[in-house]
Amino acid sequence: MKSSSFVVLAVVLSCGPPKAAPVIGTVPVVPITTAPASEPSDSLVPLQPTLRLPRNFLPTGYIARLAIDPAQDGFTGAIEIAGTLAERSSVIWLHGYHLTIAKAVARAGGREIALAVTPKGEDLLEIRAAQPLDPGAWTLAFDYTGELDRVNTTGAFKQTVADRTYVYTQLEAVYARRVFPCFDEPDSKVPWQLTLDIPKPLVAASNTPVTSERVLDDRTKRVEFAVTRPLPSYLVAFGIGPFEIVDAGKTRRGMPVRILTLAKRAAEAGYAAQITARLVDLTEDWFATPYPYEKLDIMTIPLTVGFGAMENAGLITFSEALMLLDPQKASKERKRIYAVVAAHEIAHQWFGNLVTPRFWDDIWLNEGFATWLAGKTVARFEPAWRMDEGVLEGRNNALVNDALVSARQIRQPIAVADDVLNAFDSITYSKGAAVLTMFERYLGPEVFQRGVREYLAARAWGNATSADFVSAIGKAAGKPIDAAFASFLEQAGAPEIAVAATCSGGKAELAISQRRYVPPGAPVPSATMPWLVPMCIAYEKAGTRAETCLLLDRAAATVALDGKACPRWVMPNVAGGGYYRNTYTIAQVTALRDEAWPSLSWIERRAVFFDLSAAALLGKLPLALALSFVPKLLAGSDRFTVALALELPGQLETVVPDALRPKFEQWLRQQFGPAATAIGVTPKNTDTLDNESIREDLVSLVGWAGREPGLVAEAVKLAEHWRDLPQSTRGLVLAIAVDASPALFAKILADVGSERDRTRRSEMYKALGQVRDVGRKQAALALVTDTRHDIRESMFVMRTSGSEATLAASQQYFRTHQAAIVARIPKTQTSGLAGLAWMFAATCKADQRDAMADYMMKAFGTVPGGARVVRQAIEGMDHCIAKRRLLEPEVRAWLGGVRIPKPKP
Repeated sequence: MKSSSFVVLAVVLSCGPPKAAPVIGTVPVVPITTAPASEPSDSLVPLQPTLRLPRNFLPTGYIARLAIDPAQDGFTGAIEIAGTLAERSSVIWLHGYHLTIAKAVARAGGREIALAVTPKGEDLLEIRAAQPLDPGAWTLAFDYTGELDRVNTTGAFKQTVADRTYVYTQLEAVYARRVFPCFDEPDSKVPWQLTLDIPKPLVAASNTPVTSERVLDDRTKRVEFAVTRPLPSYLVAFGIGPFEIVDAGKTRRGMPVRILTLAKRAAEAGYAAQITARLVDLTEDWFATPYPYEKLDIMTIPLTVGFGAMENAGLITFSEALMLLDPQKASKERKRIYAVVAAHEIAHQWFGNLVTPRFWDDIWLNEGFATWLAGKTVARFEPAWRMDEGVLEGRNNALVNDALVSARQIRQPIAVADDVLNAFDSITYSKGAAVLTMFERYLGPEVFQRGVREYLAARAWGNATSADFVSAIGKAAGKPIDAAFASFLEQAGAPEIAVAATCSGGKAELAISQRRYVPPGAPVPSATMPWLVPMCIAYEKAGTRAETCLLLDRAAATVALDGKACPRWVMPNVAGGGYYRNTYTIAQVTALRDEAWPSLSWIERRAVFFDLSAAALLGKLPLALALSFVPKLLAGSDRFTVALALELPGQLETVVPDALRPKFEQWLRQQFGPAATAIGVTPKNTDTLDNESIREDLVSLVGWAGREPGLVAEAVKLAEHWRDLPQSTRGLVLAIAVDASPALFAKILADVGSERDRTRRSEMYKALGQVRDVGRKQAALALVTDTRHDIRESMFVMRTSGSEATLAASQQYFRTHQAAIVARIPKTQTSGLAGLAWMFAATCKADQRDAMADYMMKAFGTVPGGARVVRQAIEGMDHCIAKRRLLEPEVRAWLGGVRIPKPKP
């Protein structure tokens, strides 16, 4: 699933319950072997589970038939679950959420025993037999009804676009239970056979090809799908609606690819149709095994919350914003994003689908690996995008989140249901990918690839754990690496490594030490143990660059260098490939800037600056020293380097006192104005992906944050016909112009409700949210509670703020209208209601800290996944307050020297 990054089911209630489904014995079944999640019960009645179901009954296959009409608010279903009962039992436990069971029976050997089904807790079903069931093979059959969600994009949900209604499913992680009574855990991996009864004009798609389609009556048809290969419940999927089907060709092996797009939108699916089969081919090449399923459909969902795409086996779903591209105006960045997300979801067809984690504590095997491989795939697909250089940005993002004392482990124990929801974060995705990058470089790409292939071959169609994966990699490498991997998987945080050259007696050595990185004043968890860190270090030797590599396996170590003279400089993270931070002295940083710079790659220069700027923002190194690197980075003229150079002033903006803001804006204009003016607001026909990205970063900083008059005037002029602009600059122009022009603000505010294009509508909401005038912000906030606007889109007005005053206005608006907002906002994903905690954490004021923390916990701490989100938001607020306290004197001194020219008469 791509987070940062959920399907619905509808049913014809008027037709009555569906007829009995065929006997499930027609479905091929597979034996399931798993380690029990809980102690087996010695009684006939297993205790009510708290997290995982008892293993006394294990499914071996499902047949499900659902009657679905998108015009209705519910669905009816009939499901038969074949399984094996390990011991004589009166009670079986299954998952089920808001399902109403009309009839339930157990069948075996010609016998039929009535079952009483009682909902327990939030999502459990107690299945109690009229008489004890003997050990052996049984089929559980249920007739039931369920609900279609109109707010959350999880379980079975429906959405209406241009007066046409569609039904989708999104079952990862714990939402299959909203559609089927089932064993909703990833180690229950068995065949499924699905049949859908739907209105005749509509199209249905699922994981497998259609085997038959026939008319039932003048309104309804029945669509039967082939039996799947073994799948966990979270990978079962279907969609129903008036889709247009675009032929996307075939892969090199002849596997068909289709795009199922929204009605009348086929032209916008052209890019996806053009490149998807090629991405499958490239992924097959890397794995050296065929794509595992019979077909691949790519399906468009209008709007998603909490995910952008989902890797359902044979049926990948995408949000409209990620997939449908204007053939004339789409930016190069939008095309790159589709390629990256598609490569991510395609990689899952092997990692996650063919081989599935045994439980959610190993979900990084899915998401970290797919993130890692997607970059490799797209680098081969389009070398000009230089995806290999973008690996560092993912690592940096993970390191920022890993600085929290409350950060998760990659392999975080799952103790309660909320832990499953919290598992889909940057630690799982970005840190998981960064750790894979580090170990691939340590072992060598060929060795690592061989280990992955052997792992997949050994575990195909089954489940696996991190231990299985690491064992396969170690076997391919010919040496044990489990302890090194475990040091990064099984504990939170990241190492901070100091390297110092020591020279005496004609010997040159490096003294290396490590500790967990935490911001100043934060406690270091006592359980932190040294990491086993693969390191490569570059250093100066006789005027040239030399390198040495090691596995740092203790808190401190000494490494002898090949040379007698002390190196004039040391860069402790070759190619930025290690997942760790480096701490530097002023002398070391100065040497890297003044002597080593020509010997470092641009990736290494960015790695140095990432560590340096983080240290400066925490008062560990002088701010002026970090700022002295910015012109050198701007000379890099690539999107990665320029973006990183601009991050430091962006971070400083949060600590600039209001009284000094005019001077800060003047400094932005002085430092970055010439470059921003040179690239301009208007795109050029010769623009590359880098040009587009740099324009957005530079012009946003100088034109919006710095209020550069020329850029603002140009944006206001262009905004007169903003809909005609290319996508690469449209949102940028709108944000600057809406902030600068009250008249344009009023027009956008009036027009946003009638804008039919979702991408443009999103740009309008975001521009309205970024205005710095409090009166206009308050006018825009009214959209959030206006029921004519979909709050899943309009909440961007509240979640984005352009100043402290407008942030306070957003916070107050939520407090005033909390009940109305909570009633309409999605709650099943942590990016929905729980994610609003970060809006309050952004206050960054010591005198409001305790009140904000108390309010966040009360407002968001009890929603699904909310407790951890709130704890991390509070810790983030504490970091911001500490940073402001540490830096404000230095910022005052720095900006005190900035002179604002007097206006010309």
